[in-house]
Amino acid sequence: MRKQPGFLGVLFVLVIATGLLVWWIGSTANSDRLWFLRAFNERADWISIYWDGDTHMVFPEDAAYEEIMSAFGDAVAHWVDYEGNVRLADDSLERYRTAGRFLELHYNKSVQVHTRHLYPRARCFFVPLTGTDAGLRRVFAGWSDTPYEVALNVSEARFARLLAAVERAVSAE
Repeated sequence: MRKQPGFLGVLFVLVIATGLLVWWIGSTANSDRLWFLRAFNERADWISIYWDGDTHMVFPEDAAYEEIMSAFGDAVAHWVDYEGNVRLADDSLERYRTAGRFLELHYNKSVQVHTRHLYPRARCFFVPLTGTDAGLRRVFAGWSDTPYEVALNVSEARFARLLAAVERAVSAE
């Protein structure tokens, strides 16, 4: 006589199948198999800091590099919101670079911030440190010198930690 599967066995199979379906939908929707992770450990090849008309470059061998990368990685890994169809206008970008406070992290290869949203792979991240975009704590991604039209918003505490790291880097020079 053939034994029928028990209730717990059927429930177990349904839970596993549902989990795999959710993972597959998330992976397909945003082209990221690890969309559920809350970690960002990619290391920038160089960092540009625009600070009140001055430009500061930070490289992996510099003292400030680790603190900035740690704060940035923590901030984007623990994003709190996503904005689609938001744009950092060319004139705003120019104003940030020439007279504002602005952070850019540059990578020689494309990297991925894991999210459940359509936040694309990027070779550059743009973080306004003053102005409206800073008030909303936006992190833009881009392929080159121009950001895409999406942004992640990071928590106030994590943004404050990133800003403090950048301030220390600028004041140390």
